[in-house]
Amino acid sequence: MVGAGPVLVALRAAVSVEEVRPVLREFCLGCHSTEKQKGELDLERLLAGGEHRKDTKVWESVVEQVELGEMPPRDKPQLGSEARARLLAWCRSLIEELGLEQAGDPGPVVLRRLSNAEYTHTLRDLTGVATLDPAREFPVDGAAGEGFVNTGQSLVMSPALLDKYLDAAKQVAAHLVLLPDGVRFSPHTTRRDQTEALLSDIRALYRRHTEAKGADRVNLQGIVFDTNEGGRLPVEAYLRAILESRAEVQAGRTTWASVARQRSLSARYLSLLATALDGGGGGALMEGLRSRLGAATPADAPAIAQWVGGWQKALWKFSPVGHIGKKGGPSAWMEPVQPVVARQEIRVKLPEGTNRSDVVVHLWTGDAGDGSGGDVARWVRPRLVAPGHPDLLLRDLRGAVASAEARRARLVAVAEKS
Repeated sequence: MVGAGPVLVALRAAVSVEEVRPVLREFCLGCHSTEKQKGELDLERLLAGGEHRKDTKVWESVVEQVELGEMPPRDKPQLGSEARARLLAWCRSLIEELGLEQAGDPGPVVLRRLSNAEYTHTLRDLTGVATLDPAREFPVDGAAGEGFVNTGQSLVMSPALLDKYLDAAKQVAAHLVLLPDGVRFSPHTTRRDQTEALLSDIRALYRRHTEAKGADRVNLQGIVFDTNEGGRLPVEAYLRAILESRAEVQAGRTTWASVARQRSLSARYLSLLATALDGGGGGALMEGLRSRLGAATPADAPAIAQWVGGWQKALWKFSPVGHIGKKGGPSAWMEPVQPVVARQEIRVKLPEGTNRSDVVVHLWTGDAGDGSGGDVARWVRPRLVAPGHPDLLLRDLRGAVASAEARRARLVAVAEKS
């Protein structure tokens, strides 16, 4: 007893070949004996020593041929109803018995490799490179699999194929890119192409919400090209959006995300900028921007954007993306600059002049880069410096020149007397 009810075990005697041996000997062995083997079928062998239990497909074929009337042939003695029923019953019983014995057994499991398609798609999934074709030099699958490319018998390994796998691995390894914290794979195999592809991805990322303005034109040995490709935020577009839509947003009739979507702007940046301008703090620059926006109209957006651009140039340095991380190069695309210094030394090399010729040097100052006037610069101790001579302050230059002229005149007079 197990659980709530009894377990019933049915005991069944194995199907014996003796039940059907006379029928097979009389009607079948004349053609399907070890000697003749018509249709490549040897029933005589199967009837000896329990061999009949090793090939179920033979008996399935016997049932099919007898039921269709194909066997025995029409010119041979035919099975009587009793003999026919006995043969079919015996075959079906044997097939059922062998099926129960092998239930749950998948048969021989063949150790197989991946098919060419499986191998290719696996590597594409692992590397993320959709153009990889590592199996292009492999032999075609299915040559020994009756046209199927995923049968175990056709997916074998040979020494020659192993060499091709090693060659394919080298080709895949050529796409490997080493990173400080791991690895990645590139569609390209050369360092230059891999770098260009990565830069293209970075530019595409920035290009989503930036403009091409601000690029620097460079002439490198006669080759003229633009560096940076812009990548700057369209400040004027954001300021115009704020000036035109802030009343609607404040009244709750729209949102900054909706405004950004309609104008193809970054919703996050527009929301952050609008929130910062509506709030307080941020220093003198933010207060100056708030005061300009307070009484501005959308038509004032270009002028305010120009004011912001002046401060951007003064406070930030935009570096070429391709130089980031290089030895001695920039560490980021935008690097902060401190425009206000307590002291700045300026040296100008004066050109060599001939006797009696004047050398003119102009010193002038501009604004601090913010576009507004009223900036003050103080020149401290402007002087002439020459090796082996004491520094000569510009305020003493006239006296020094006069002294030199007087000395020269005295020397000339002495020379004339002598």
